[in-house]
Amino acid sequence: MCTASQAKTNEHIINICFERWWPYSFFDQHKQAQGIEVEIIKAALIDSDYKLVFHELPYRRCLAGVANNTFDFTLHVDKADGFATLNMSFTTWQLSLAVTRGRFASPDDFYQLAAPRVMISEDYNYPEQVINSLKAINAAIVERSFYEQTHEDGKIFFSVLNNNRVDAVLVDKVWALEMIKHHQLAVTFLPSPFHAEPQFMGYKSSNQTLADYVGAKLHRVTPEQIQTIRTQYLGN
Repeated sequence: MCTASQAKTNEHIINICFERWWPYSFFDQHKQAQGIEVEIIKAALIDSDYKLVFHELPYRRCLAGVANNTFDFTLHVDKADGFATLNMSFTTWQLSLAVTRGRFASPDDFYQLAAPRVMISEDYNYPEQVINSLKAINAAIVERSFYEQTHEDGKIFFSVLNNNRVDAVLVDKVWALEMIKHHQLAVTFLPSPFHAEPQFMGYKSSNQTLADYVGAKLHRVTPEQIQTIRTQYLGN
């Protein structure tokens, strides 16, 4: 693969990496990049001289690709990831605790566990507030690597709730609701959201000129356009 700097010199390409995260970024069955954030970026750059090229890879490979100049941007980063970011966000990591439906008669039953076993992904850099909140409930953290390429893969993530291997999994609620619906899983959520963290487009500070250009384009996307795109994926 050529580097982002080489591609731009030859073809004026902007290379953007993302990990699959429905409904914000994914490739459909026709190998076309889709999703709320992808469509907003496409709308912003529709009259640009640049061609957008999207790449789907595991999260840490996207971070590494920006670090070594293979990609210009990676989606869905925050301050915990250590990159410069554009100053607008179109996605929020809505972390919630998912549990087996019917296992706990009330949320208090979960929080009264001496050391609830909570599974998190070992692939992400969680904000300090998330780690502190897990410590506050004396959670026994179970880390697991997970890379989802299709909706079918999403079912695997929740399998650890079977036979009470863990008491809860920490997941993005919007994504999880889609997986629960798609697979008809006996999974629900504790009622209080655990943590919400806006996500941004990340880039190397040496790529500031291109970032300023893309940022200016994104600021021109109207709230009405954004709402239309959101409705396309999430409904009203």
